[in-house]
Amino acid sequence: MVGNAVVIGAGIIGTSVALELGRRDYNVTVIEREAEVGRGSTLRSSSVIRCHYTRKEAVALAYEGQRVWANWASHVDLAHPRATYHPVGVLFLLRRGEGGPPSESLGVKAEMDQKGIAARVETMRGIGVPTELYVGREALGQALPCFQFHEEGIAGVWEPDSGYVFPPEGAVVDLRQAGESLGVDYRLQTTFLSAESSWEGNRRLIHSVAVEQNGNHQTLPCDVLVNCAGPASHTINQQVSCPLPLTTTPQRQFIIEATFANPDGRALPAMADLVEGFYIRPNETIFKVGAVLANDHVDFAMDRDEASLRDRARQFEQRLLAGLSRRVPDVKLENIQTQIAFYDWTVSDSYPILDSTDVGGYYVAIGTSGAWYKSGPVIGSLMAELIDRKQSHNPDRIVTLPYTQNRIDLGLFSCRRAPS
Repeated sequence: MVGNAVVIGAGIIGTSVALELGRRDYNVTVIEREAEVGRGSTLRSSSVIRCHYTRKEAVALAYEGQRVWANWASHVDLAHPRATYHPVGVLFLLRRGEGGPPSESLGVKAEMDQKGIAARVETMRGIGVPTELYVGREALGQALPCFQFHEEGIAGVWEPDSGYVFPPEGAVVDLRQAGESLGVDYRLQTTFLSAESSWEGNRRLIHSVAVEQNGNHQTLPCDVLVNCAGPASHTINQQVSCPLPLTTTPQRQFIIEATFANPDGRALPAMADLVEGFYIRPNETIFKVGAVLANDHVDFAMDRDEASLRDRARQFEQRLLAGLSRRVPDVKLENIQTQIAFYDWTVSDSYPILDSTDVGGYYVAIGTSGAWYKSGPVIGSLMAELIDRKQSHNPDRIVTLPYTQNRIDLGLFSCRRAPS
């Protein structure tokens, strides 16, 4: 074994990191406070796989994820994986405008309007993403007659090979099974308590962690500790006594889940509608509708006071379903329920933080939930490579992505990167 690695969190990120460390011969233990894997942010993820971003490195990360999902059975080495990739296409419908959001920390970045749209499309094509740009409601209507386009001056970025993964938590179970075949140990209903470290010169080094399960405390040897705790990630940083220069925060959102019951059995592509303010994952079993505008991404809280949230949830549901019915007039949803989801956002720019820290052996793969399910398996590979290089004192941070052969500088996802 290379060393003892402990991964905190068994969502799409934690299980991906654990599998990749297991493939590199680490002795891996995963700590998860829930009774099952994939029950936190991953469970409520839209699991929409799209590549439309303003930054080249984000497009590359997303596109590599798309290729992994398209080859999922091979990635997890399972004959019958639980998760399936549905390449139904993704439409990013953009309003007229040049302003962008007031802050990139609010969940939707500069891709919310048509500013720089031609350059963005060329960036996507340069990365290798099949992409079409439709300008005007007539062009959109001809290309995507399943939607109604009433607005003047709209444009759409269409990704024909993109889509969604369903069920999102099924992929986590697949990753767990793949990891366990390599000896990865999953400790469910287990709480991380603290990390023990010692000073060598002027730096602390992790050597063990304390956990609690069913009232029993245990100490685990630990050379590598990876924080993949989603919306609890900031708390874990505090418990390790390692605040980061770039902050993450938990975020609460509403999510609508329903059964898609159109009588004609028509399938829809996935969509992010920046005009009406919603996105859809058009799975028949769990049709998901969520919000994409900045005003729905400012609820930084973790409480579940159902009484105080009930009216807001009802208003949210009415508003988004009204927008959906204008875009798809004959849409029919049944068993509609509005759920509360908790995500983990990077405050400065909403891109993930994938990095080592000032504490030796302590790594973070955070700021990912709610936005980066699409690249979870890729992030697992990147983190394993980063950890190997850091542990062997290799300073190189350039990684070639295996499916697309695009190159990524891991420094772009550093916890020390400059705010946008």
